Amino acid sequence: MPSPVEPAIEQTREFPHSDLVLDQLRRILESPGFRNSKRYAAVLRYIVEQTLNGNADHLKERTIGVDIFGRTPDYDTSSDHVVRSAMAEVRKRLGQYYAVATACSELQIELQPGSYIPQFRLAPALIGEIPVEPDIVLPNDMVRSTKGRTVGMLLAAVVLIIVFGVLIRNARVGNDALQSFWNPVLASSRDVLVCVGNLERGDTLGRTSSSPDLRPLSMGDFHRLPSQTIHIADAISLANIVSFLATKNKRWKLVDQTAANFSDLRNGPSVLIGLMNNDWTERLIGKTRFRAEKIGPRKVVIRDTRNPQNNSWSMDYATPLLDITRDYALILRVLDPNTDQTVVTAAGISVFGTMAASEFLTDSRSLSELTKIVPGWESKNLEVVLSTEVVRAKSGRPHIVAAQVW
Repeated sequence: MPSPVEPAIEQTREFPHSDLVLDQLRRILESPGFRNSKRYAAVLRYIVEQTLNGNADHLKERTIGVDIFGRTPDYDTSSDHVVRSAMAEVRKRLGQYYAVATACSELQIELQPGSYIPQFRLAPALIGEIPVEPDIVLPNDMVRSTKGRTVGMLLAAVVLIIVFGVLIRNARVGNDALQSFWNPVLASSRDVLVCVGNLERGDTLGRTSSSPDLRPLSMGDFHRLPSQTIHIADAISLANIVSFLATKNKRWKLVDQTAANFSDLRNGPSVLIGLMNNDWTERLIGKTRFRAEKIGPRKVVIRDTRNPQNNSWSMDYATPLLDITRDYALILRVLDPNTDQTVVTAAGISVFGTMAASEFLTDSRSLSELTKIVPGWESKNLEVVLSTEVVRAKSGRPHIVAAQVW
């Protein structure tokens, strides 16, 4: 495996201005977040170079696992999350790199949640530095033979301009939606409380302190405490959220649901990760139109109080793992009347739904779909029900199945 900071990164021909991208890659790999980690530097270097070389279509979880982490071609991606975990960490470290003010004017290398293909965006300050080819003057005897081609090229140019305009407009709409959704959180002068669910259950609302008596515990006992344990998928969801906050230069504080108290939630905006493993989320959604209900000992349904007979948004926890084909999640962005603070939730019935919800919350394209369903949502309280396909214990893209504003 090559050293992550070695200078010999070859020029490629498959991507415009690849020299700028490679220069930026060198700068990032030499930054503290990547210089001190060969693993994450190797991942970033690999996906950027493969994209520049025209191999973006081959950037799949299994391919990266084989090429970077030495896994066998038939390894089980559903149980081995090394690639997804590494991508979440790379995404977080990129966010930390660009959170520094001096990096804002540099070419942007972005990695969207749920994608293994990096995106490259030129900063406005760089656009004027791109060399322009000089005009070519044709000899007179060549002018006639090029007229037909010139017309064709002009028509092609017009089509490209129109397509480019549509793409720019769609990108702007998507970015506007992402900014609009998070604006109440980002506009606050307070740090964001990120509260993640863990394996410990109980009534957190009545607690003043969830700290156990550590004196009789061995280190092994401490590691196994339910209050100290979160699911790997929830950890990835957490990474998605805090990576996004870092790109916005927004400070955040992490706490597990058993350690959080009411004063914490009153102190500033918060993001609640998890549903059935996060008591604070259950408290919040118990007052909304769409809410989670337990049916029997193992089944959970997201109930529409306006259509209570609908049990289709559900999951039975007794179902064998590989038979699970779909999960559901609740997204809320509300001004909580009890705390007078904005609260956002990424809350799946299971961890698959929670991970899909975290991707939805940080993906401009997904959030832009809201305008088609609930126009005028930007300045209102918002509740969304998401659906995601699950294949071999891996969640897919989130899709909106219901939404309301008030």
